Amino acid sequence: MSEFIRNDGTFSLSLTLDEAHILINLAEQLLELLGEGDFAHHYENNDPFAQLMAMQQERAPPEDPVLKRLLPNAYSDPEAADDYRRYTEPALRLNKQTGLRTIREALTVLVDNDEAGTIENLDPQLWLKGINDLRLALSVRLDIDADSFETFENMPDENPQKAIYAVYFWLGWLQENLLLLLTSQ
Repeated sequence: MSEFIRNDGTFSLSLTLDEAHILINLAEQLLELLGEGDFAHHYENNDPFAQLMAMQQERAPPEDPVLKRLLPNAYSDPEAADDYRRYTEPALRLNKQTGLRTIREALTVLVDNDEAGTIENLDPQLWLKGINDLRLALSVRLDIDADSFETFENMPDENPQKAIYAVYFWLGWLQENLLLLLTSQ
């Protein structure tokens, strides 16, 4: 079973190969939805003109419900929301992509070695952000509400949705585990 561990101020994650595969798959799906790489070239480039031109592009609100949750409008006024989105969305997407890439790259090492193991010296904030984004995405797709755990418990084991709900609740446990380690002395 997966578990975050804090030792002398450093953080590590111990998990099985199957758990690593699940997290990699989820991270890759969300990276694809976020348009992995769509904005990175503008912000990895030190050219101020390229960065300025990237910010001036109009940004329509996303249509996908997951992206609406991850990249919400800041204002109800459409013009103010467009202005805010134009200046913040590229950096917000890049920030989310960075957390998800960090997760994917660290887990890929375990998968490439074809064995369960421990990821050492991980950045807990990046992992927390990445896990949170994965949970938010799944919560939208599953239409999670206050009764969802009861729904999950009452599902027959043959229901293919049961495994997805289990992953959602497992991510919640991982998130809680890491939060408790971050907030404990």
